[in-house]
Amino acid sequence: MKITFKRIRSKTRLINPLKDFVLDEIPFEIRFDPLTGETGRVYELQYNPPERSDLEQTIQRSKEMFCPFCPESLKKSTPLFPKEFIPEGRITEGRATLIPNLIPFDSYAAVAIISNEHYLGMPNLTPERLNDAFSVALAFIRRVANFDPGVQFFYVNWNYMPESGSSLVHPHLQVNCGYVPTNHHRVQIEGCTRYLNENGRSFWKDFISAEKKSGERYIGEIGSTFWVMSFVPQTFLPDVWCIFPEHYSLIQLGIGELGAFLQGLSRVLQYFGQKDIPSFNMSIFSHKQDEDFRINAKICPRLLPRPIGNSDRAYLQTLHKESATVMPPESVCPEVREIFNK
Repeated sequence: MKITFKRIRSKTRLINPLKDFVLDEIPFEIRFDPLTGETGRVYELQYNPPERSDLEQTIQRSKEMFCPFCPESLKKSTPLFPKEFIPEGRITEGRATLIPNLIPFDSYAAVAIISNEHYLGMPNLTPERLNDAFSVALAFIRRVANFDPGVQFFYVNWNYMPESGSSLVHPHLQVNCGYVPTNHHRVQIEGCTRYLNENGRSFWKDFISAEKKSGERYIGEIGSTFWVMSFVPQTFLPDVWCIFPEHYSLIQLGIGELGAFLQGLSRVLQYFGQKDIPSFNMSIFSHKQDEDFRINAKICPRLLPRPIGNSDRAYLQTLHKESATVMPPESVCPEVREIFNK
């Protein structure tokens, strides 16, 4: 088994009312993720993000609702960590504050509030603005690792704005640490272990080499980070994948590695902003001691596809666990690459 970008090309036939009811063929692809083997559907359809509903109205409505992360509410309305774990109750660094998450996503679950500001637009999500929150997230992960050596899996996650599933406009990260990997993390681990056993080589090294040689989805590199469009996108529009070629655990990351990631992330978000993509999900996957694994992050655009306000996730994604994307990542990559490498 070597790195393969397997795809099955197919088509559906219909009498198309958009073309004067002539017989038409609409092509699509079923793609296989080279790491996990998971499949996804890729179409090439005409699509322009609709005009977003009044952003100012959304922000104002959120301000009229109770926000526990705003400065006047933070100390009296958010929980504290147990003293035997984090004696100070909350962790602060610069403009960021990390608190326990009331929703038990994992054995150790925290929220890193990015700043005092209730709303930060995408152009304001600069490396400098994000550094405190990501730094405090890494500090929390290190504390968990020291406090509970049995924890093996670490994640930093972000739902930005309501379209992503966020219940609050106030920007925040979610940091989860536990004993059992999430489903996607598990199939990543199984995939790189399988590749190592069958080839005697690291999946990640071979994958990076193959993507750079192909060039179709390769975006660029910043410091210790490698950036590429996902061959099998996870969302309605193509997503971006960042890999740390030399690191398997978030515990290992220093100032330089974090800075490189935040530079790349802000450039991807700059592209989203230029394309009127209002929201995104981000997850960073990390292992404590599997030296064959590599830290990797997915940044997925989110939006409401039509003015009626429907979600960009339906039965295919929710029940079949099958992704569907309306644009091939190869068609999007040149625009992302141009902004990324300016």
